Amino acid sequence: MIKLDYSLTSPEDRNKLVKKILEENPDPGEKYLEILADYLIFAMEKEEKKKKKILTENRMTTVNKRETSFEGLVAQLENGEDGIYNLITNNKQVIFQPKVTITKKDLADIPPLRELRETISNWETKLKTAEGKDRFIIKKALIEMRKDQYIIKNSYRQPIIPNKITRSSSYIHLDDNTNAFDEEGYPISEGFSLMNPKVCEAILCNYSRLKQDAEGKFEGDTWYIIYDFENLCEKALEKYPLYMRLVEYKIDGMQNIDI
Repeated sequence: MIKLDYSLTSPEDRNKLVKKILEENPDPGEKYLEILADYLIFAMEKEEKKKKKILTENRMTTVNKRETSFEGLVAQLENGEDGIYNLITNNKQVIFQPKVTITKKDLADIPPLRELRETISNWETKLKTAEGKDRFIIKKALIEMRKDQYIIKNSYRQPIIPNKITRSSSYIHLDDNTNAFDEEGYPISEGFSLMNPKVCEAILCNYSRLKQDAEGKFEGDTWYIIYDFENLCEKALEKYPLYMRLVEYKIDGMQNIDI
């Protein structure tokens, strides 16, 4: 009788083999039919898992939640710290955690942490010569011990985690002075002027937040700057719909690489 070949992994190949077996023995026993069914189903399940990733709504919430250090994220964004506040508006799933590092002072002041660091150092030395199962066990233990370092530090020095990141609501006066021109006739501006491309770039990258903060605050300069900026954009880009679309992308907080 033809034997089952478990080296076959695709459902199609296993199905062909089962057909040959049934042609040779058209009336197998109930127990053998069950074995043949399992032989086919297991291959189909593996194929399904490759093609489909079952992600429920709750699972997607977990996947989309990301913890990140404030300092690390600032370094990655084009507009630095200002980009954080745009991100808060666009992505409610981000959890900001302070960046935690273990310093020499921590090791001097926290005896259990110092002892654990010495233990880690010893096992790292043993790992260099370990093989097979011993190497796997040591690596797994080291991963857990490295995590424990931060648990011990946090138990002695709890990091401050803000529930909500807010910015100062104090008024900023945005003065400018333009009274000179360069050799080509372009104005040389000082201070916060819309004739300075860098100022326009800063407004563009932080438009949503600035617009929100300035809404209805007519006693501050920000409302008038945004008002002038909007008029300037409308006049400059009305004949260039593609450029206008790029401006809208920046206002939505998209990074250059995504655009």
